[in-house]
Amino acid sequence: MTPTLILSPRYTADSVNLWRAAVARGWDVTRLPSWRVPDDFTPREPVLFAEPLFNEAVAQRLGLRIIGPPEDFLPRLPREYTSREVRLMTAAEARSLAGPVFLKPPNRKLFPARVYASGAELPDFPADDPVLAAEPVAWEAEFRYFVRDRRVRAWSPYWLHGALARRGEEWLIDRDAAARTRTLVDRLLADGSIDLPPAVVIDAGVIRGVGPAVVEANEVSGSGLYGCDPVEVLDVLRAGAVAA
Repeated sequence: MTPTLILSPRYTADSVNLWRAAVARGWDVTRLPSWRVPDDFTPREPVLFAEPLFNEAVAQRLGLRIIGPPEDFLPRLPREYTSREVRLMTAAEARSLAGPVFLKPPNRKLFPARVYASGAELPDFPADDPVLAAEPVAWEAEFRYFVRDRRVRAWSPYWLHGALARRGEEWLIDRDAAARTRTLVDRLLADGSIDLPPAVVIDAGVIRGVGPAVVEANEVSGSGLYGCDPVEVLDVLRAGAVAA
C-alpha cells in the first residue's frame, strides 16, 4: 500500500522537505487547498503533517485518531528524567501561583510558554483548562528526537545558549551536550515503566548547573523538523495516526 502524505495549504520549509522526501520514496503527496476535505478524497494510507488544528480536522474527516503523549506525560516522569519539579493543574490553580514560574499548555498552544512573574499574568482562557507549571531553569542546549517504537529515528539540535542553534543552513551541535542528552533519551526509551505512544517527539536538553533532562514530548504530526532527516521522519509520521 502506497502512503499518502497530506499537507496543509500553508507552505513551510518542513512541508516542502517532506514533500520532496515522500516523492523520492514513491509516496503520493496531497496538499489540500483548504481545511475542508473533499468528499471523494480517500487516500489509501493517510499520513498527516501540518498544523495541529488542521490535522485534527482532517483526521476527523478520514476517521483517524492522532497519536500523542498524554497531558500528564511530563509530570508523571520520574525526577531522574525531568531534573525539576513539573506539575499539571488547572488554569485557575496556576493563576494563584507565586513566581517566577514557567507555565505552558500541555499540548495545544493556547498561550505563550515562558517564565511568568506570577500565575496571575496568564491570559484569559477557561479556568478548567490544563496548565503545566515548572520551576524556571536555564537550558544550555536542546535537541529534538523523532521516536518510533521506542527507537530514535531522527534527531537534531534546535536551541543553543539561548538562541536557535542555526547559522545560515548549518545546525550547530554542542557534541558533549548531545551525547549526554542522547544517553538520557535512550535510557528513557529502554525504561519499561514509562508508557510511550508508538510515535512521539521527545525534546531533551541540558539544564545549566544540573545536567540532561527531558524538556517535553509532543505528537509527531505537528512537530517541526529543524535539522532532522525528512526521510526518517516520514517513517515516524506513518505511525502518528491510526484508525479511530
